[in-house]
Amino acid sequence: MGTKELATGKSLWRRSLLAFGLASVLFAVVNWSWIDAQVRAVIVLSPVLEAPVLTLVVEALTGEPRFEDASVAGNPALVAKPSGEGPWPAVFFVNGVVTEGRELPEVRRVAEGLARAGYLVVVPDLPGLRRGEIRPQTVHETLEVARAIAGRPDARDGGVGLIGVSTGASLALIAAGDAEMGERISVVAGVAPYTDVRTVLSTATTGHYRAANGEMIPYEADPFLAGAITQSLVSTLPPSRDRDVLLDELERVDRLRPGFLADLREMGAEASSVAELLENRDPYRFDDLYAGLPDEVRAKMEQLSPLAADRRLDVPVELISGPHDKYFPVSESLAVVRIAPHARVTVSGALDHVELSASTRDFPDLLLIDAFVVRSLREAR
Repeated sequence: MGTKELATGKSLWRRSLLAFGLASVLFAVVNWSWIDAQVRAVIVLSPVLEAPVLTLVVEALTGEPRFEDASVAGNPALVAKPSGEGPWPAVFFVNGVVTEGRELPEVRRVAEGLARAGYLVVVPDLPGLRRGEIRPQTVHETLEVARAIAGRPDARDGGVGLIGVSTGASLALIAAGDAEMGERISVVAGVAPYTDVRTVLSTATTGHYRAANGEMIPYEADPFLAGAITQSLVSTLPPSRDRDVLLDELERVDRLRPGFLADLREMGAEASSVAELLENRDPYRFDDLYAGLPDEVRAKMEQLSPLAADRRLDVPVELISGPHDKYFPVSESLAVVRIAPHARVTVSGALDHVELSASTRDFPDLLLIDAFVVRSLREAR
């Protein structure tokens, strides 16, 4: 090869390297938010997956979060702050129906991971959830807590992302439908929600739910669902000493104990219609029995349904569910497109309701979970 050809070759090589370098920089700039979110996703997932080596690396490379107990909009809450000075992007972790509430170790690990990833995290104990029920007051306080978090001086840009699990994901969807608050919500990321309380009631009592095409679909749910929805339904009855005594008893003993329905019927006609629905095992009678509930009871139950009100979600919505959830059919997540047409729903076999499987055979499904977390964290910035 002659000198001229060599010089020309070197020039082409330099131009190629320059072009590659510029392309690499451009790729990094364009995709930086994704790269950043992926790093944060690894940080968030490490304590959840309980991978010792990864956890040690993450702990070595991130600042120690600061935990404190606080009152947020009048609700006791765990607050986790990243190291350093704020403000930070704020996250409202909406818990599900769990007796331990914010004290559940798994919940604290999620809060720790989010705080290590640079998020201000608030985990309140919303009314009813720790005693096994969801009621209109729970919905109201979800919205109040979201407002309070967005208004904190250490919350960046006056916004908040809602991350909910199980019933908490349903509460997050309801809160995001508020016209005023919706403008301050960066994202709703939910794990295994329900979207129609009628499906929950029908599944818990009859072992069936009505599909969109009208077909009755058999579905075996964990017995805990029947207890929780029983507690929630009874709480919608008009206040009385008998109702409160029964609710207190339901919190302590088997909700389906013999004699419970008899005690409920003795509370009057309204309570008797509730007892009749709870006693029914025929899926084809459910709709009529539900329609026969007192107007006030039915109205309160509808407040617990993301799909019930005339709402539209204009915020990014990311949902994920297992294909055979032990409480809510995956169709409950898929139905969210009725109120959030651009919502993205991921189905991963590595998810058992809200519990992750770290088995190597679940690797493709774990990648789906990782992608869900990455997309959610990108929006929560």
